[in-house]
Amino acid sequence: MNFQNIALARQAITDKHGTQKPQLTFGAEMSCPICNAGTLSYQISAVNGHIAAKCETDNCVQWME
Repeated sequence: MNFQNIALARQAITDKHGTQKPQLTFGAEMSCPICNAGTLSYQISAVNGHIAAKCETDNCVQWME
């Protein structure tokens, strides 16, 4: 796992949902833009807009802001 992959995955999430923090915290999934094999599950906080995410593929991306 490297920071560049985290940045690319985070960008894919913000491209989909925008950069404004949501009214309510929510979770969602998308096809992982890094490994193209797994599902990237993520949550965006309504408190501060931070993103926590993890790909189901071993040794792919995961982070919590």
